Amino acid sequence: MYIAICGTDELAGLLGSMVGTGAATMVLLLALFYMASQFFKKPEYEAFVTIETYQLIVSLLLFGSVFLSSCFADEMVKEFVGGGKDSFQVAQEYLQYITYEVALSAVEKLQSLVLLSQWASSVTMRFGASVWGIILPAFPSFVVVERTVEFLLILISPFTASLIVQQVGLQVIQGVMFPFVLPMGVVLRMFPPTRDAGTFFISTALAFQIIFPFTYVMHKTIVQDILIPNTLSGWPPQQFQSNYPALTGYITDNWLFDPQSMLFHPLLSVSFLLLQAIFLPALSITLTVAFIKGFNKFISQKLG
Repeated sequence: MYIAICGTDELAGLLGSMVGTGAATMVLLLALFYMASQFFKKPEYEAFVTIETYQLIVSLLLFGSVFLSSCFADEMVKEFVGGGKDSFQVAQEYLQYITYEVALSAVEKLQSLVLLSQWASSVTMRFGASVWGIILPAFPSFVVVERTVEFLLILISPFTASLIVQQVGLQVIQGVMFPFVLPMGVVLRMFPPTRDAGTFFISTALAFQIIFPFTYVMHKTIVQDILIPNTLSGWPPQQFQSNYPALTGYITDNWLFDPQSMLFHPLLSVSFLLLQAIFLPALSITLTVAFIKGFNKFISQKLG
């Protein structure tokens, strides 16, 4: 079922070999303990075999349940979002849009504004003869604009880096959790000395494979309803243009720069970057860690 719906033959073969090897090793050890119990007449050995056989079956059932949960989550995301995409694909496309269409676009506009402000602040006017005359800057206020925009560039750079780190983190999670962490957790749970560690690995794999990427699907649903209506065409607001027609008209008519695309729109973009670069990732980690703790406690107490 997992091969047909949730993964590839290579992944299924890798997981099956790892879990199968661990299960075969545990069955061999249990068989040796059972023979020892019969040979030495040790009822405690036989009781140990009974308990560990139950734990082995539980570990294999957990392994299958996690895969079925992953299949169910993928199908739910496909129905919820549409387009036949799983939660990781939706999360990557969403972060790429925020990074390249919002963050880097704002950086490009702000950097262009810095260059134009530097040029405008360097323009001078001469009054009087060359010896007795004076030289005055034509646009002295652009020095303030330049410093303000440079501060915004310093502010927006770590937010953009955070978005890129989130993309890389999702790729690492997708490539590590199910292929390695989950089978390692199942194998470790089969053996009594490493049972607690195996339970933790199973909970971690389930949380980061299902809960964590699904939080980004929720982020996309939340942010896109705010981000898409506030496009470039609506800025600057009509009220600003009405209150300051001379300022808006002077700057635009003298082709120094376009405030609609270079100043106001990047400021709007920064507000959305704050949401996705700081608050929403912290919320995702909080939900994921809470699920790991709760599920780990459930497995340990109910199935231990």
